[in-house]
Amino acid sequence: MEWHKILKVTRNIFGHAIIHPVVIFCTIWISGAFVAIFTNEVGALGVDINAINIAYKWAYWLINVWGQLKIADYNYLKLKLLASLLGPAIIVIIFYIKNFERIKSLQFFEQPEKVYGDASWANPSDIEAAGLRSKKGMLIGVDAGGYFVADGFQHALLFAPTGSGKGVGFVIPNLLFWSDSVVVHDIKLENHGLTSGWREKQGQKVFVWEPSNPDGITHCYNPIDWVSTKSGQMVDDVQKISNLIMPEKDFWNNEARSLFLGVTLYLIADPTKTKSFGEVVRTMRSDDVVYNLAVVLDTLGGVIHPVAYMNIAAFLQKADKERSGVISTMNSSLELWANPLIDSATASSDFNIQEFKKVKTTVYVGLTPDNIQRLQKLMQVFYQQATEFLSRKMPDLKEEPYGVMFLLDEFPTLGKMDTFKAGIAYFRGYRVRLFLIIQDTQQLKGTYEDAGMNSFLSNATYRITFAANNYETANLISQLVGNKTVEQRSFSKPLFFDLNISTRTQNVSQVQRALLLPQEVIQLPRDEQIVLIESFPPIKSRKIKYYEDKFFTSRLLPPTFVPTQVPFDPRANKNNNEASEETETTTAPENNE
Repeated sequence: MEWHKILKVTRNIFGHAIIHPVVIFCTIWISGAFVAIFTNEVGALGVDINAINIAYKWAYWLINVWGQLKIADYNYLKLKLLASLLGPAIIVIIFYIKNFERIKSLQFFEQPEKVYGDASWANPSDIEAAGLRSKKGMLIGVDAGGYFVADGFQHALLFAPTGSGKGVGFVIPNLLFWSDSVVVHDIKLENHGLTSGWREKQGQKVFVWEPSNPDGITHCYNPIDWVSTKSGQMVDDVQKISNLIMPEKDFWNNEARSLFLGVTLYLIADPTKTKSFGEVVRTMRSDDVVYNLAVVLDTLGGVIHPVAYMNIAAFLQKADKERSGVISTMNSSLELWANPLIDSATASSDFNIQEFKKVKTTVYVGLTPDNIQRLQKLMQVFYQQATEFLSRKMPDLKEEPYGVMFLLDEFPTLGKMDTFKAGIAYFRGYRVRLFLIIQDTQQLKGTYEDAGMNSFLSNATYRITFAANNYETANLISQLVGNKTVEQRSFSKPLFFDLNISTRTQNVSQVQRALLLPQEVIQLPRDEQIVLIESFPPIKSRKIKYYEDKFFTSRLLPPTFVPTQVPFDPRANKNNNEASEETETTTAPENNE
């Protein structure tokens, strides 16, 4: 039983135990006292009766004189008193018997029922009970008592329009506080510049993956590097990648996915080939791709994966026109990797996501706004592969003592990712935490529809909102905050200038009122926020401003070094090969002499 229910039952038992005996005693005592007074017999016993000491005198007389009286004394005073005492007692008992059910249902020390709800703002004890005063974890706000720190791996969803302070209030403070591994969607790499130095100083491995950097300043990540070496799992991993790159379910995409699977598995098996998306593009755009793939089956047919052989053979058996359509569809889907910058940034891997729970690691995923749409498929491959790796098996805390937080600003712009939609319900058990930042409900609904939005809302333990920028979001927040019951009084006649007051009646009714109206959500002050926590009252608090607190500003250190990649140039590679062949031709006669 919950404590508030136990307290309610205790209050009622205590009320009944006190009230009823008092009522019975007072009834009997007062009746006996008045009988004695009005029969004018008490004075004969030397008891001084007056309005001030009647209660004391009567109690004294009843206790000390009662036993000395005989039935016939003072005109049968004792008999009269017995009658006056027993009469009311019998009446009260009969009343209790006839009204037992009504009396039993009486609620003592109870506030009037709140018909429309009793929502109220959290107090300091509520905040303490919600576990927001932890020493480590995720920062979600601040009040006079200090920062709100949520330990554990429950997820958070932040509603924050553009320019509302989400960077200075959430992203940067958390990157300067969160001690475990983190993957942060860092638009324009501002967060790397401010926080990477401190994270590296804390012993973290720090990487920046910005595939579209025009100068090639980036670390590298190649999704194909992490395809399993186990025969069955290998096919599964590559199929997941192909489904993200070519998601449409029409004929040409189905055939293109099949060929992509075959070519990728072939590249994995061939030790002379680079295992990357760029190499898949080069293979498919070679001078005579049909002939080259036929040679692969002839020379490596016994080495490559059976699925690779089967899929490539099925492609070669198609008519020329059909093969042309499959090649065109596949090349179109892989157009992004024809870019030398993207190719070089995805040709190798500087970090291993599967080690994030063993070694503290920070990855800043850089993506400028103008490249969000163009690189959406690549981002989806990275994020979905990362979350799948981190949720394949339950962590062993001895070998994997750290958790991982995905801090994703402008989350809906990454496109629909089913692993996030489904995984938010179970990631917590794998020590994976999501901190998702969106502008409003329309943005989230536009990517994940109503069902997806509801999934994120219901599985986010912490829902934080700044001033909303549209009514739909404001109305949702108002509903989540809850309603309170307000008493409304009305009079049948004016309170003043009424000569016949006795005919004026008062009507008291309960009405519903939102604790926070939608327009109040829209007009929320710029330095305030609302924090909604599962099973606890809503919290109205202040936003964090890292630049106003020395705790954070003292951690602002110079950013970490990021290497420069040399974009792949097919012409240079071809020239190197030709030079190598010429050297061999020149030196061969000398060896024969």
